[in-house]
Amino acid sequence: MRIFALLCLFLSTAVVPAHASGIRCTPPTVTTFLSAPTWYENLEFDRGTIWLSNLTGNRIEQYSLTGKLLQTHELRAPGAIRKSRDGVLHVNFGNDGPDTRPLPSGVVRLTPKPSEWIGGDTLSSANGAEFDARGHLYVSDPFTGLYEFDRRGSLVRHLDIAYPNGIVTIGNTVFTNIVIDPKSAIVRITGNRQTRIELGAPDKGLDDLAVGPDGKLYVTTYTSGEIIKVDPWTGANCVLMSGLKNPTAARFLPGTRTMFVTQASGSVLKVRL
Repeated sequence: MRIFALLCLFLSTAVVPAHASGIRCTPPTVTTFLSAPTWYENLEFDRGTIWLSNLTGNRIEQYSLTGKLLQTHELRAPGAIRKSRDGVLHVNFGNDGPDTRPLPSGVVRLTPKPSEWIGGDTLSSANGAEFDARGHLYVSDPFTGLYEFDRRGSLVRHLDIAYPNGIVTIGNTVFTNIVIDPKSAIVRITGNRQTRIELGAPDKGLDDLAVGPDGKLYVTTYTSGEIIKVDPWTGANCVLMSGLKNPTAARFLPGTRTMFVTQASGSVLKVRL
């Protein structure tokens, strides 16, 4: 969530209104994995380690799961970090607000140092990202919409969606949070069809989201300071956690029910379901 003040393809749209039936939230166990005077924007796991996007520090950081710093790479305004099917980490850069948006933005691959993979003027503020089952990478730009790239990094399509932020995929279905929306919507994209999953007013500032081992979406809400558990097909939802300090992203440690949550306030939480 870097955007507070701020889109080619026609898609049909349906709406799933907010409701809370058919889903339960059991209070999790929460501990602090890391705390620092910085803005942590996003995260990814890789071979028993965790990578963090330090947005205000202009770098990405790799830690052991015990919290030991292993290495860093300088990268301006990093956003989402995601691992491709061939095991290579891809990192968005230039995750900018309106004041710095004219600066370069795109995606790098860590091989092992950052190497530009998507650049030029396609993206103006690369924020969220995720790979689908085909290996295509989706990147959100809150200013200009959602972009799909193939395995070579070539642009496949641009979706004219206002204020997209976090992205996850289930198979080839794409879900993206809308960071500025009066009804706090997630957009589900299946082929050429869009469905709005509305979590309800007021605008909660939906930031990123993760797919849990139970197949549910776990949504971080920057403004309201919550993590909301959402059924991706029915829209049923409940509040898993509240009182957080500007949560920005969530990711599950593979093969576990443990979720790590980054916050703009500088802490990274470990949440055991």
